[in-house]
Amino acid sequence: MSARVDKTVRRRAKSKCILINEETENGSRQFKSKVAIGLRSILIFVTASLITAIFLECVPHAKVFPCWWSVRNHEQHATPTFALYLKGSREIHLENVVKVLNKLGYQRVGINDSWNLLWSHDYPFLKLPLQELGKPQVVNHFPGCGYLTNKVDLSTSQLPFQPRAFRLPADRDKFLEYAHDHPDALFVQKNNRHRQIKIKEIKEIDLQSNDSFVQEFIQRPFLVDNHKFDIGVYVVITSVNPLRVYIYTGDIRFRFCPIEYHPFDAENVGKYVVAGDFLNPWKIAALEKYHAVYGGNSRMSFEAYVRDQGRDPFKIWPQVEEIIRKTVLAKEKDIVNALHSFSTHNFFELMRFDLFIDEDLKVYLMEANMSPNLYGNQINHLFEQVLYSAFNLVGIRSISATAGIMYGENNTLLTIDQNLATGLNQCAEHNCDQSCEKDECDLCLMCLNELEKETLQNAYQEHLHRVSMKRIVPKPIVDSYPI
Repeated sequence: MSARVDKTVRRRAKSKCILINEETENGSRQFKSKVAIGLRSILIFVTASLITAIFLECVPHAKVFPCWWSVRNHEQHATPTFALYLKGSREIHLENVVKVLNKLGYQRVGINDSWNLLWSHDYPFLKLPLQELGKPQVVNHFPGCGYLTNKVDLSTSQLPFQPRAFRLPADRDKFLEYAHDHPDALFVQKNNRHRQIKIKEIKEIDLQSNDSFVQEFIQRPFLVDNHKFDIGVYVVITSVNPLRVYIYTGDIRFRFCPIEYHPFDAENVGKYVVAGDFLNPWKIAALEKYHAVYGGNSRMSFEAYVRDQGRDPFKIWPQVEEIIRKTVLAKEKDIVNALHSFSTHNFFELMRFDLFIDEDLKVYLMEANMSPNLYGNQINHLFEQVLYSAFNLVGIRSISATAGIMYGENNTLLTIDQNLATGLNQCAEHNCDQSCEKDECDLCLMCLNELEKETLQNAYQEHLHRVSMKRIVPKPIVDSYPI
């Protein structure tokens, strides 16, 4: 269309220029034949002709420029781009990230090139200037996400669903008092690097160690075929102010200790620490049949096993949702404060919450991982599905599937004002079309400001493209299905 407009404008300009030339030639003939015309009249005529010619010559260029600009920008965004920030990590860890983005039509560029998505395995804000992002740019971490993923800070937050923990050396005296009052308790010492975890006697614990903490060991785990395990739930934060949090419901990551738990031996960490040599669910005999024969995923196979024990697995998942919800809410203010130095908030966070289940099916929070492992030959399908759901949720979608709509762009194909309208009877009852002063009018369409509309539009588009994600913050008003 812009090409047709360009040709039409140039034809008009050409015809007007010809007209000017003809008028100029006529003027010259009249000058020659009518020498009686005064010099003053000639100068006025020539000046007017020049001004007209200059004006007509400039008009088409003023109209053409915006068309050229929009075409150039469309060409720039015809192929969306992504860049990887790989400080301290191997590229193989991001193989599935690259694979899914390629399937969505994204092309990889350098970190210093123009990109739409920056995927960073590490915390990028200390090294990269990300305070002012363009509208179509997004980064896969939030400033301040460390308040959630720092193991020492999170474990010592004293949330009711966490094993009791004490920061060292600051809480040394409190720890010794607690240990004295609970002589049967066992403890492990941990740090942010999550290395060399082992149950220790009080005298073995380094009470002066910085950047570490002591955590009570839960001694009655729920076991599958006598194997202890943890579960990993993938979580996406799409907005902090206002807060929106989703969990992936397609499956759950199960990791089993390689050695049977009983008879228990504190010296054998393979019995109770989930490390790099963990077992996948299909390596556990009681779960293998549900995987191999009946085609269940990890979560479904686990639920089947729990039912085999005469227990109800659906007692677990509401606890999981509540733990994740309350944990993020507890750190919300800290993350909001960290965002104050950023003029744009084009960020999202994909993390994994690791949890533990005891023999009473009570769930405990262990930690949250900022850059969870998304690579593993045997479960790449899970990682790809998690990434696909997360990308769709935050607006990183196949261009062919979204009519060319890029991240950060609003389009009436996805959202119109009527999609945001709610409470029509209440709005009419309180005459909110005449005044928005009443609290009952706060959510009426005509009382929303532009920022509120944009926030609701983003939330609505997330709902449309959530794939296997479920929103847990804000908590849905109607919630009739499990995690």
